[in-house]
Amino acid sequence: MRMRKPVFALLAVVLLVIAAGCENPEANVRTEKTLTINDVTVHYSGDVSLSQAKALIDFVGETFQITGETDVYLSRSGDAYTVEVTTPYTSPDQIDDATKFYVEMMASKMSQDVFGGAKSILKLVTDERNELFSAESRYSYVNSGTIYVWYADAGEDKAKAVLDYAVSLVGEGPWDIILEGSNPYDVKAVSSFESRDEIGDAENAYKQMASDLSQKLGGDVVIHVLNPEGKEIAVFSS
Repeated sequence: MRMRKPVFALLAVVLLVIAAGCENPEANVRTEKTLTINDVTVHYSGDVSLSQAKALIDFVGETFQITGETDVYLSRSGDAYTVEVTTPYTSPDQIDDATKFYVEMMASKMSQDVFGGAKSILKLVTDERNELFSAESRYSYVNSGTIYVWYADAGEDKAKAVLDYAVSLVGEGPWDIILEGSNPYDVKAVSSFESRDEIGDAENAYKQMASDLSQKLGGDVVIHVLNPEGKEIAVFSS
């Protein structure tokens, strides 16, 4: 089951920042630039290209269900990028586990889609830019439609093998699978089940999945069944 998209009624904040060096006001002046497309405005510095700002707008529009004007702040430090998305939340306690899990995965998608795989940090902030929740990119991904395989350490060839298997198994998504490690391979399958008791007859399917993937990956496989909040509720081994 694909992770659900949280709905943000985002607030607009208009901000223009000009920072100048104290010793020589005419040197090292950095002006924050803005780019607005539809309801999304990205504020970014000279260290970020216009094409990246536009790609980030596309990403935010596709990732979050925008219901109002949205301000996004993009900065770069070395080869790492930080993106802050303003939200109507005022406290971290207002962000549920499903949203946190979603943002954790979207940090990795943002890295690949917008910044060419560079380290990326995705933050939810208040309209005053106080941090509420932060996630750092961790995975690369391959996909077929709405079936996504997120992978780390295992390599793209192994991820594609898992993707091909998932497509043959269910045809189409939404479905998210996380692949980690190497012999044993940890395969984390996101489900709609909230607890172990709900799995029922699907237990045999997960056991078969472990066996089939063991052959395709050439090593031991451990299937971790996750609920929509990303919490493990069951484990099956090949």
